Formats: sequence, structure tokens, C-alpha cells
Amino acid sequence: MEFLDMADSRKIRDPDQVNANWLAQANLSAGRLTSYGFAVEAAFGHHPSRYLIGRRFRGSAAVTGLFVLGPENLTGTHVWIAEDLASRQCDVQTYVPTMKRSVRLVERYIFDCLPLTDIGYLDLMAWRYPGLGSPVEGVEIDMSWSRWRSARHCRYPGPPTTPGLTVTEAADPRTGLVVARAVARRREVFRRWEILEMGESDMVGLPKRIRVSRRESGSWTELHRTGRPVPIPEEDFDASPGQLRDALEHRLPAE
Repeated sequence: MEFLDMADSRKIRDPDQVNANWLAQANLSAGRLTSYGFAVEAAFGHHPSRYLIGRRFRGSAAVTGLFVLGPENLTGTHVWIAEDLASRQCDVQTYVPTMKRSVRLVERYIFDCLPLTDIGYLDLMAWRYPGLGSPVEGVEIDMSWSRWRSARHCRYPGPPTTPGLTVTEAADPRTGLVVARAVARRREVFRRWEILEMGESDMVGLPKRIRVSRRESGSWTELHRTGRPVPIPEEDFDASPGQLRDALEHRLPAE
């Protein structure tokens, strides 16, 4: 299996000719589907949570929308991520009901979590954040907390806006997919994410179960996908986030 690096995206000349391996190794990819949605549920403390996630691939670009349907105090929150491998750009916007409008995150906040959850923005991206540096060679990496100890481990320094920050990832040697991640600041880990159960054989990149943890909570939260992804019309990603949410709710009714 060939492991891909974001730097390779500079070789793209035609966005419509994006390397198929970049799609196959994308986080939250769903086999042959390029425009789709799925539902995820979890329990943060005593509060059950439900999220609807939409993803569209087009050429070298990916758009991801996450919508919170519960708990009640977070209902209406959404995250919108636009990535482009060819131009090495990544834009993250978030909205909570107390805001007048959505806000674009400055870079240093991209390594944090969604409002009042343990889910990280990095964990929703299709590809490695382009602001990270090249892999650091010759460093000792401790992934003893993860079940993916035999995976290929790489550590990446954060951008200049985040001094002392590093992102360590474990990639499955069979598929090349990132299966675990730790985010640290000055060697102190403050966020962890890992896959507990890979996806079905025809969409191995869309995990059935993951777990996440952040320093402030001190515990792990498990999230599970409630069913198979469903196709979503591509044009629903071109309108407002509200239109995509309506499309997802229509095609992914609560069980």
C-alpha cells in the first residue's frame, strides 16, 4: 500500500483527474459514493447525541457538513468544512444557535473540538490538514493508548500559528487509512481519536465505531454509525447548510 502525503497534491494539474488513491484513503470515505450522508450517535455524559454528516467529493475537493440534532442545548449547531487538495486549502466554519451568523475558524482553533463535544475538527476532514509540516524524523512515538500500536506512525509539526503543537497519526498498513490520532501541545496530549471498528468491506473508510477523548473530560466517548450511508444529490451541497440538513433529515430518519 502506497502512503500518500498532502505535499503530493501539488502534482495535480487538472482537479478532475484527482488520484483515485486520495479518494480511497480519505477519512470518512464511502466506497464508490461521492455524495452521501450518514448518521452517528453517542452519549456524552447522560445526554444522548445524534449527528447527521454529509460529504461530497468533486475532483480534488471535498465538502463536509455536520449537523447536531441532539442534545437539545446543541440542536441547530453545524460545522462546514471545505477542502481542496490541488490548492492545499481548508476552510472551517461553525455555527451555534446563540450566534447571529456562522464564523470562520482561525487556524489555531482548527485543532480543537466542536462546541461542547470531544469531536475534533481534524477528525471530520477528508485529508490531513494542509497547514501541518513534513513528518518529523527520528522521534520516539508513544501510541500505547491505542489499539493500533503496530500501525505506521508519523508525527507532524503544527503550523507557525500554533507553536509547540504536533499531530501524531497511525495509518493502517493494509489500507493506508488513518486509524488513530493524537494532538499534543508541548508534548502534552490534549486530544485523542481512534477507530474501534472499520467500515464494511465495500466502504472500509467509513468506520462503524470510533472513540474520542480530550484532556478536559478525562474519559473516552464512543460514537457509532447507525446504518449505511445514503446517496445525497450533489446540488444540495451548493446551497445553504440548511438545505443540506433538510436533505439529510429526509433521507436519514431517526430509528
